[in-house]
Amino acid sequence: MSNQQLSSNLTGSALRAVAAVVLCAGVAAACHHNDPNAERSEYIEVYAAPDAETPLSGSTSVSVRAGTEKLYVKSNVDLVAKWQDDADASWATVSGFEKVGENLYELSLTHARRASTPYYTRRSGTLMLTAPELNFGSYLTVHQGLTARLASDFSWSRYGSADPRKDDGVLSSAWNNTDKNRGWESTVIAGQDNACLYGKNGYVMLGSADGYGADLYSPYVEELRVDSLLVVSFRAVAYTDLEGNRDDNRFTVEVVGGGVIRDFADQGVKVLELEAPYYDLSAEGFPGSMWQGTDFLIGIAGTDRSPLTADTRIRITAGSLSETPAAKPNRIFIDNFYIRRIVSTETVHDEDLFLLNGSRSGRDTVFQEDAEEELDNQ
Repeated sequence: MSNQQLSSNLTGSALRAVAAVVLCAGVAAACHHNDPNAERSEYIEVYAAPDAETPLSGSTSVSVRAGTEKLYVKSNVDLVAKWQDDADASWATVSGFEKVGENLYELSLTHARRASTPYYTRRSGTLMLTAPELNFGSYLTVHQGLTARLASDFSWSRYGSADPRKDDGVLSSAWNNTDKNRGWESTVIAGQDNACLYGKNGYVMLGSADGYGADLYSPYVEELRVDSLLVVSFRAVAYTDLEGNRDDNRFTVEVVGGGVIRDFADQGVKVLELEAPYYDLSAEGFPGSMWQGTDFLIGIAGTDRSPLTADTRIRITAGSLSETPAAKPNRIFIDNFYIRRIVSTETVHDEDLFLLNGSRSGRDTVFQEDAEEELDNQ
């Protein structure tokens, strides 16, 4: 074979090889374009701030107070924003959605207060961001409130009457077996046959008419061992008799089995002393109105020295547990007891109700500003 023929053959082989590479590349590109599992070029991403670098990962939270939250959507397609939840009357709405920059939108989500009275258990809805003509969309779950680890409104307590003035409660030792097994416990004072914890109609009472005190231990909740921050909420109101004579109104909240009072976490404090308000005998709707303004919110934290555990419980004590009764009774009514977790990670940002309550444990003022605004608007 001549050099000219060899050169011609090599040139032809090279051209065929290049053509094959180009063909394969074209086929690969076409296959990738038609691959239903290939990543789309369109995008819709939601951010907490316009300059945030990381988009929200599937969910976000809004305040339990009424208000409007701003979210920022980055997208290279035209889209619409809608809200959906399962409430009879939707608790949020997209009140604004406008383009504020290149592929950047500002979204206003206006939401109602979590409840008319202090109640913070989580509810959720969905923010739907869609480009219907492209069959393309992004969905963000929006939470309001916190996950409840323990919840009891004591509706199961059907003993005595609903009138707090009537000393007709039933000792916990005489409750039916179902109620005894709910996990609520109380200390039997030395020399006494029963703990002075009474069931009333829809709530419980600590302490007796003859001056003995009582405590109430919350049930064990195994899941608390993975938590680090909690808020405990409940209602507490002090006893007033039919003639208007008032009991002592002091009581304590204690963390047992692991954890501390968050206000004093650095000092490792586990007990908080409080005073319960008295119900207003002259209030309209009494005794149904007895719980107005009686809500408390307590911050609980796990620390390196005292982490939260499966044995963590909350103990409420009214009066003395000594063998000798006090000269003045110290009866306290308790209702609506909840333990809720607060989570703050890279992907979950729960609202911190302890901070919203002024970074203090005690009387619940979370909805106070909302209530004042409602009065101003009347």
